[in-house]
Amino acid sequence: MTSPEHYDYCGLYLRGLSEDAAVELAAHATGAPRDGSLLHIDGIDIEILRNPDFTHDAADFPTWPVKIEIEKGHATTRQVVAAVSEILTSAWQAGYDAVAACDYEDELPEQGGYPRYRN
Repeated sequence: MTSPEHYDYCGLYLRGLSEDAAVELAAHATGAPRDGSLLHIDGIDIEILRNPDFTHDAADFPTWPVKIEIEKGHATTRQVVAAVSEILTSAWQAGYDAVAACDYEDELPEQGGYPRYRN
């Protein structure tokens, strides 16, 4: 199991939707109220932004257009894993590509989605 300090941050990368659609998806998935591109729930801070490393060919997930930054804050590790899992599965169910990059990928559905996009 990952040590608690390694649950502090997760980068979630999405492809196939706009930033605004990603905010709506994350808000719906987590039940978090929306404050622009920021969401706050159970001590977790979620920010949806245009990925600064986005490239138009966007073959590898770290270069996909939308990035969600999830910071644990004062939430429990269980709460943060649940929130990331909900966003991931909601994106997949809606037909979007999504991969989580964090130290606890092995605790997320489909190992954070990475195996879905490996060549």
